[in-house]
Amino acid sequence: MLEFLLRIWALTRPYRSRLLLGVMVGVLGGLVEPLMIASIGFVYGLIFPSVDTSTSLLTEKSFKDVPALIAKLSRPAEPVSQFLWSRFPAADQALVAGAATSNQPPAVLVQNLNHLLQCDLLYDSQRFAEVKLPAETRQLLAENPQGERLMLLNRLLLDAAYPREISPRPATSMASRLSWAPDFLREWAGAAQQALSNGLKTHPWAVVALVALIPAIVMLRSLLGYLNIYLLQWTAIRAITDLRAQMFEHLTNLSAGFFSRTGTGELMSRTMADTATLQNIISNATSVIVKDPVTLVGLLAFLLWRTEQRRLTLIALIVLPVCLVPILIYNRKVRRSTAALQTHAAELYTVMFESFGGNRIVKAYNLEKMVLEQFQATARKFISHYMRIVRSSEIPGPMLEALGAIGVSLVLVYLAGMGDLRPKGEEFLVFTLALFAMYRPIKNLARLYNNLEAARAASKRAFELLATKNDIPEPAHPKPLRAVGAAIHFDAVDFSYGEKPVLRGITLTVEPGRLVALVGPSGSGKTTLGNLLLRFYDPERGAIRIGDTDIREVSTRDLRNQIAVVTQETVLFNQSIARNIELGRPGATRPEIIEAAKHAYAYDFIMERPNGFDSVIGEKGTKLSGGQRQRLAIARAVLKDAPILLLDEATSSLDTESERAVQAALEKLMEGRTTICIAHRLSTIQKADRIAVLDRGRIVETGTHEQLIRAGGVYWKLYDEPLTP
Repeated sequence: MLEFLLRIWALTRPYRSRLLLGVMVGVLGGLVEPLMIASIGFVYGLIFPSVDTSTSLLTEKSFKDVPALIAKLSRPAEPVSQFLWSRFPAADQALVAGAATSNQPPAVLVQNLNHLLQCDLLYDSQRFAEVKLPAETRQLLAENPQGERLMLLNRLLLDAAYPREISPRPATSMASRLSWAPDFLREWAGAAQQALSNGLKTHPWAVVALVALIPAIVMLRSLLGYLNIYLLQWTAIRAITDLRAQMFEHLTNLSAGFFSRTGTGELMSRTMADTATLQNIISNATSVIVKDPVTLVGLLAFLLWRTEQRRLTLIALIVLPVCLVPILIYNRKVRRSTAALQTHAAELYTVMFESFGGNRIVKAYNLEKMVLEQFQATARKFISHYMRIVRSSEIPGPMLEALGAIGVSLVLVYLAGMGDLRPKGEEFLVFTLALFAMYRPIKNLARLYNNLEAARAASKRAFELLATKNDIPEPAHPKPLRAVGAAIHFDAVDFSYGEKPVLRGITLTVEPGRLVALVGPSGSGKTTLGNLLLRFYDPERGAIRIGDTDIREVSTRDLRNQIAVVTQETVLFNQSIARNIELGRPGATRPEIIEAAKHAYAYDFIMERPNGFDSVIGEKGTKLSGGQRQRLAIARAVLKDAPILLLDEATSSLDTESERAVQAALEKLMEGRTTICIAHRLSTIQKADRIAVLDRGRIVETGTHEQLIRAGGVYWKLYDEPLTP
């Protein structure tokens, strides 16, 4: 897996600045999730302030210095102590005074003070003139509170009057609980709470900011999410397009032998479908890898940081280790199905390519039902493995949710036994929101491994293709090739397709400016000699030289630049006529293209078309006749103006009338060029300077047409009873 991730990292090398920016934005987006939940709790606490009456009442633990407090009450010297002591019954006063030396508060002291907290307001401006009141206490006074909030105010007044004797009540206002926050945030919280309590008579700006807080954070999260996806997708599509271009370039430079061994559908699947899986990893999976762990850790840290929720969080997460079990179980199934899925996808591409490319045969032989059944059978296998992956990816999600619900139930059971100690108001709201928000990133991370496994299997196929070595190696130090005026020599050439011998000991010289024809029955090796000259393959033994230079010592680009080819199967593209001719010499001018068309006797039929040279001829030139397609191929060869010409049965599939026009164009093209003509129509090569007759991979006769006829050998038999190709 590490090797796979390093390969992905290498793919993004040119775009790493955008990638790292997307990662940074994803980290910020992950941190916004706990920030949003905290803001919800913050706003809820301001709008619906809760009062915990249990913390307003005094307990034995509420006293810091019992003797000092009793001394102040029993010998009152300030107005607050005088007021409180006067409210104690005489019997209780005696009991309290008698406990002046004890460090434990007497029960009657606690009872009387708690009774006073629940009665009328303790505050009087003269009585508390010498007492410094905190901001929260002054804010409550301004509210003129009743009920629970009155008890809270009395407790805060008591804490202010006896700061050394009584422990302060835990902070209740949002402003007080934000002691860790910057001053402006505490001031804003206090102003907002005051404005809400007095009907917006003061600080309306604080309430406006409060209302806008949650939408602002949601908009921030949306913006960061958009930027995260945009930047990662931007990186992914460019990196994968570069990979596809690299694969396409690599494939186009591989030998003809590779393409004879590998199906076109397989290559299309690896180049497009497999790389699409990698694109998903760079874009979507990277977002999950970066954002969701940050979100998860942020939410967990947020919950554990809030001390009042720490125990609840730990209880809810008891089931977390169990969540890993379904993930591990289903990951194995994904690994088994992913490789098979890629194989069946390639089979689908192959079936479609062969059916569409051979549509005429399919229709002529009524094979529509057969190819449909073949497609459906392959598609069923694809669906089977695809749904296995879907099940393995999706089942852990509901299982995680179910286990999460168990965790929440454990928390509720625990809360049921806490009584007055259970959390109130926004505390439980924030805890619940954060807990449920944790399960989304957990689910995403559970799916992540499955996605990585699928991408790893796909990338293996793609990178294996890139690692395929060319059977025709380029020379380390290529020699220049001078084909003009140079003879072509085949020196004792042997060649086999696998274990099947095709050529044995072929020795032949083609003099410069001469026409040499290769004839023989099908399978005798004629076309193979042409393929060896173009270096689609290399001979097993022997050598092919142009002049004194072995073609294996020349770069293939230089070699093929000096050979023009016209084949029986004309390759044309779904572009304009001018563009198809221009392929002979890219960059040629329109006058040069027109002149080449005239030499190939193609100008007249081109100009008869509505758009002339700009007419689009359809895929493989389907809008043209066979003779017209051949003349365009000849025009392409004319434009290339190469010193060597290779004709591979260029007229074999034409009718008599078309053959005459094409033959005339070929004769004009051959003038002054070294030409090798492969033909089975012997009438087309009677003017050849030399004819080489092949049979079972060997040259059995050579000579002119008249010489070979007089010899009465293999050529004579072919001429008397011509064989079909």
